Amino acid sequence: MSLAQSPLRLTTLAAVTLLAMSACGATSSDTSADSSSGAGASASASSSSSTGLTVAEAWVKANSSDMTGAFATLTNTTDAPITVNGASAAHAGTVELHTTEIDPGTGTSTMKKIEGGFTLEPGASLDLAPGGDHIMLMGMTCSLAAGTTETITLTTSAGDFSFEAEVRDYAGAQEEYAPGEASSPASESADMADHSMHMGHSGDASSAATLPQCSSTR
Repeated sequence: MSLAQSPLRLTTLAAVTLLAMSACGATSSDTSADSSSGAGASASASSSSSTGLTVAEAWVKANSSDMTGAFATLTNTTDAPITVNGASAAHAGTVELHTTEIDPGTGTSTMKKIEGGFTLEPGASLDLAPGGDHIMLMGMTCSLAAGTTETITLTTSAGDFSFEAEVRDYAGAQEEYAPGEASSPASESADMADHSMHMGHSGDASSAATLPQCSSTR
C-alpha cells in the first residue's frame, strides 16, 4: 500500500516545489522592477538636488518672433543663499534675466536686465511670471510650437541646473514697457516683438515669418 502511494507523493512534492520556485521568481522579478523604478526616480531628481534649486511649473511662451519669455517658480531648498546669475536655452542665441520696475511716483513700468542675477535666500521661492521677473530668450533660431518643450539651463552659484520648460500659447500681459511709458491694458496685450523694439533689444518682428519651426522635443 505504501509503495502504491509513493509515486503520488513524489508527484505532489514536485508540484509544490515548482510552485514555490515560481513564486520566488515572481518576487525576484518584482523586486528588480521596483529597484529599477527607484533608480529612475532618483536619476530624475538629481538635476535639482545637485544644486539645491528646484523648479516648478516651467513654461515658455510660443514665439511668433525671434524673442520670447520663460517662466517658472524657483525654490532654494538649501541652508545657504543661491544666486541665479545667467541662463541659456537650446534654441536662443542670447538669454538674459529681466525684471520689471514700477516708478512709485508716476506708475510707469520699466523693463531692464538684472546684472547681478536673482538671489534666493535659504528656503525662499521666486516666481518668474509675465509682467514681473522672467527669463528673456532672444535671437531665437526657430519658432517654438505649443505642446513641445525647450531646454533651459540656469547658471547659479551652486552650479548649472537644466530643466525642460513646456511651450504654451499665451496672449496675456507682456513685458512691453518703455522708460516713461505708462502701462495700460492695450500695451499689456501687445506682441512680444514690441518689447524688443521698446527696450532696445536686437529682435526684429519682420523676421518672424522666416523662422523655421523648432524640432519637437516631445
